[in-house]
Amino acid sequence: MKKRSFSMIELIVVIIVISILIIKTDFTLSNTSLNQAADQVIDHINFTRELALKDNKFQYYPVNNSVVELNRTKYWFKQWWQIRFTYYTKDNKTYYFYEIFSDLPYNSTHNFSKVGNLPNKKEAWAKTYAKNPVNNLYLVGKNQENSGDSNFPEISDKKLNLTQSYDIKKIEINGQSVKYSGSIKRFMFDNYGNVYTEEYKGDTADKGDTNPYDKEERKPLTSTATISLCKDENCNKKIDICITPKVGFVYLCN
Repeated sequence: MKKRSFSMIELIVVIIVISILIIKTDFTLSNTSLNQAADQVIDHINFTRELALKDNKFQYYPVNNSVVELNRTKYWFKQWWQIRFTYYTKDNKTYYFYEIFSDLPYNSTHNFSKVGNLPNKKEAWAKTYAKNPVNNLYLVGKNQENSGDSNFPEISDKKLNLTQSYDIKKIEINGQSVKYSGSIKRFMFDNYGNVYTEEYKGDTADKGDTNPYDKEERKPLTSTATISLCKDENCNKKIDICITPKVGFVYLCN
């Protein structure tokens, strides 16, 4: 009895079908992780706005008797909450993450400080970072090795590290990488829920400490902004999140 075997054409057809299934599966998994990442970011932008709306912390005593310090105690509503998208490099690999935190009174020289200017102690970070209400972890996607406390990395929510969690290769805001020095990196909310983009001084973004009396430093969002989470460096495979001006309505653009 002659044993039947596959012909060359049949083998080629089988290989093609398997290849198509593999590509389709990979595409589906990639799309799933993009959507999961986008859903998480949307939830956290809304959470940031919610924190700003209900926040009631304030600096209830001046650090000295200067006019600025005496007045500063009245402006707790200027201590806005924000979500900042950024990155770090480790072992020649770029990791994109975001973090949620509020302003914090600093000293007599600066009115309010960004996280980067806080003392390297866990107590200071803990006063400004938001916490995940589900797992009680700090909402920062990078382990803060310089926090002055070896336990701090263990209490950071690593889900906010989009590269580690969802294999995000790049984050762009309005078509510019957050690695670009002049790009928008953050969205801030005041106590009315209005959304602002970046800390400015003149025409340069992200100049540092904020003076609550300088209305030019924090500019309101005037047109819909787009956050792109990309699966590749060229952002050919991506998902876009839109944020509207004023009230900061957040949704999937595409």
